[in-house]
Amino acid sequence: VPPTAADIAAFENDTSPEWYAKVVDQLLDDPRYGQRWGRHWMDIWRYSDWWGLNQQLRNSQKHIWHWRDWIVESLNEDKPYDEMVQLMLAADELYPSDSSKLRATGYLARNFFLFNRAPWMEETVEHVSKGFLGITLNCARCHDHKFDPFEQEDFYRMRAFFEPYQVRHDLVPGETNFERDGIPRVYDAMLDKPTYLYFRGDERNPDKSTDIKPGVPTVLAFDELQVTPVTLPLEAWQPERRKGVLESYLAEAQSQVEIAKRELQKNQAAKTETELAELKLARSNAELESVKRRIKAVQAAWDGDESRPLAEAAIQSERQVAVAQAELKLAQARQKLAKAADDQKANEEKAVKAAEKTLAGAKQKLAAPVSDSETFTPFVGAKWSATRFRESRTDDPQPPTPSTSTGRRTALAKWMTDRRNPLTARVAVNHIWTRHLGQPLVPTVFDFGRKGMPPTHPQLLDWLAAEFMDNGWSMKHLHRVIVTSSTYRMSSTNAHAEANIAQDPENDLLWRRVPIRLESQVVRDSLLALADTLDSSMGGPPIPPAAQAKSTRRSLYFFHSNNERNQFLTTFDEALVTDCYRREQSIIPQQALALTNSELVLNTSRRIATRLSEAASDEDDFIRESFRLLLGIEANAEEVAASRRALSEWRSLSKKAAANARVNFVWALVNHNDFVTLR
Repeated sequence: VPPTAADIAAFENDTSPEWYAKVVDQLLDDPRYGQRWGRHWMDIWRYSDWWGLNQQLRNSQKHIWHWRDWIVESLNEDKPYDEMVQLMLAADELYPSDSSKLRATGYLARNFFLFNRAPWMEETVEHVSKGFLGITLNCARCHDHKFDPFEQEDFYRMRAFFEPYQVRHDLVPGETNFERDGIPRVYDAMLDKPTYLYFRGDERNPDKSTDIKPGVPTVLAFDELQVTPVTLPLEAWQPERRKGVLESYLAEAQSQVEIAKRELQKNQAAKTETELAELKLARSNAELESVKRRIKAVQAAWDGDESRPLAEAAIQSERQVAVAQAELKLAQARQKLAKAADDQKANEEKAVKAAEKTLAGAKQKLAAPVSDSETFTPFVGAKWSATRFRESRTDDPQPPTPSTSTGRRTALAKWMTDRRNPLTARVAVNHIWTRHLGQPLVPTVFDFGRKGMPPTHPQLLDWLAAEFMDNGWSMKHLHRVIVTSSTYRMSSTNAHAEANIAQDPENDLLWRRVPIRLESQVVRDSLLALADTLDSSMGGPPIPPAAQAKSTRRSLYFFHSNNERNQFLTTFDEALVTDCYRREQSIIPQQALALTNSELVLNTSRRIATRLSEAASDEDDFIRESFRLLLGIEANAEEVAASRRALSEWRSLSKKAAANARVNFVWALVNHNDFVTLR
């Protein structure tokens, strides 16, 4: 948001480094910092909500927004970058019982692909390598790398780190329905699954003579990699043991009883359908009793007490639920029969007979003794994200949930964030620099290899990387270093700089700032913020596409996938979910049309004009504040005079135009190039 008049006055009166540093600290301490920079990292890390064909999940994961919230929270906490990388790659091995940290593995869960393991693994290797290391290891999938010293086997050695992992959802406290919520996270399910090199990269031609072990490219190795299996705590591989799971099932059953009671009271007051309401309450009470008995039996088994009577009581309670459910279904069928038209009575009579048969069977089973082999329904604490690698219409058999994890991804994460690794810090620094200065130190931000372009300032890149690591991988520290530098505070103008232009037309020597086109989210959010209608709430599920037009939440929280992207945001170079290491900065006619005609712009222009008019002392004050707030500049005398003439001409057109003159003026400034440009 542009500075207020008070901010500008304070800056003009005190330009000391101390004052500037104070402003920087205030901005970094603002929770909106995590939202702003979270979107940058979500670009790089390929954040995407789930998508597929209609309601079929084919890519990414439902409830992946938990990972998004973890990113924002981590940035606001100034969680060290090396720790963030480790958690995204291996939190399930490093902190297997910490649901808050397990959210980070959404980074890998996002790579899920329903139908084929090969592209899932290929994307994982490609973007882990590009996003964290700045190397194009994917080029070695089919053959030795044509430019960098990576052999084809290096690609598959990297793949071997990820070969065992699968994706599941863990229940969150207070929820028992995975469709409503759940934390998508990864775990090693296939501990002994081999990794084979594919001849010419073709998955149909694997070289099964050699099981390739995990390893890093030889050229980047600085020590022997130690892969140590991880013994997991019980609640990690038996997720129903996690704190809050059994309590959630009990609370849900109690809630259903209360709902049924309220429905019965309502029907009794209205003297209608009380029988059905009574049967619904009976079913809910039976379900509550069943949950209680099953919990007792489960806890006894966990405590080592294999008490068969508790298990039999749990089984009987489930049989009682089946009877209560059958009684309700029979009553509903009889009610339909009573209300059915003559031509439908035959069908409804069949439904009644079927319900009577079901009830008789349930009662018969309730009266029968419990067999030694019979068990009750267990509680579920996690749900596997089913794949269809074998057959496109049927889920694969669910893999086991082992009591150990391979430790492979932990070894990779530790190697990647070791300060002896020459790439990780440099790649991160380059991304942060790019988003502050508008041009990267290494132009090919995901390729630091020979095919990429060399750094324009190699010593600066190395110094920043060392400074980053020496200060605990703190991103906030790095922000302070960059934005308090004289380079960052240079003007972006090239006026009266003929000598500089002649010597360095591409600005390789950083003699000026580069104007930056604002990202799509910032364009939309700025309009709402200027209109004082931007919702500042943080976190939570994404806003679905159908509700986005009326939403005032930050664009960060919009549902965003390969299939469903907000049209306004897409017009302004929205991030692609396949990869977006650096945003496009296009200037196309559709952008001008969106700023001219969109409902968002027209509505916010009116609110902004009202807000400015209420604070302005006169016409000139309104004009100057409009320039300052919308464009971030001080209007000169010529611009003020031209603005007065424009307002006068609008007022002369008609009575309606006169009433909207200031709205039109704000609308015109919103369409100015400087509104969507950071200088």
